[in-house]
Amino acid sequence: MKEKKYIPALRFRWLTPFYDTLVNITMPEKKIKMELIRQADIATGHTVLDFGCGTATLSIMTKQMHPNARVTGIDVDRKILNRALNKIKEQKSDIFLLDYTGEKLPFKSGSFDRVISSLVFHHLDTESKKIALTEICRVLSNNGQLHIADFGRSESRVQRILFNIIRGFDGFKPTDANAKGLLPELISNAGFKNVEIKKRFKTMFGEVQIISTTKN
Repeated sequence: MKEKKYIPALRFRWLTPFYDTLVNITMPEKKIKMELIRQADIATGHTVLDFGCGTATLSIMTKQMHPNARVTGIDVDRKILNRALNKIKEQKSDIFLLDYTGEKLPFKSGSFDRVISSLVFHHLDTESKKIALTEICRVLSNNGQLHIADFGRSESRVQRILFNIIRGFDGFKPTDANAKGLLPELISNAGFKNVEIKKRFKTMFGEVQIISTTKN
């Protein structure tokens, strides 16, 4: 099997156990994720994929807000998925978790009505972003929707400076497209239409944007 290449949460493996606490302290995580779920407009019976689910906070919130949706979380980091599994068991949530290689998603084309993703894409270099977005487009149903919360280029100079802090953690190469505001263009090029930045949140580490789009 091909070795997985990815940046762990907070870059260093020893920081992984502190991920939830640090994210909660440094940004309005719940507010961002609530808005992301709201933008997704999930209906009864919808199949939802949490791409790069991490510790499953977004998956669990989605299931709590939409108990009749079928929620799947996927991530390349098996260790962080173990933490996610423990959280899901504690919450007694019916969520399916899966790890994968970071390339082709292990789902049939058109498997999901919605794909959501929170603070994942800035971990991926530009080529990996393109691969991920193309695969997400493939597994979405016709007129399925993608909703992403991640760092983007802010009009605020202060927010742009703050984003350089997180870039130091996650690397300047993978975060380059985010810093230049190129994520919406990459999404459009992957086969999506009507790509819009729906919301902007100022945080201690730069501006987090919610980007929404529909499969072409």
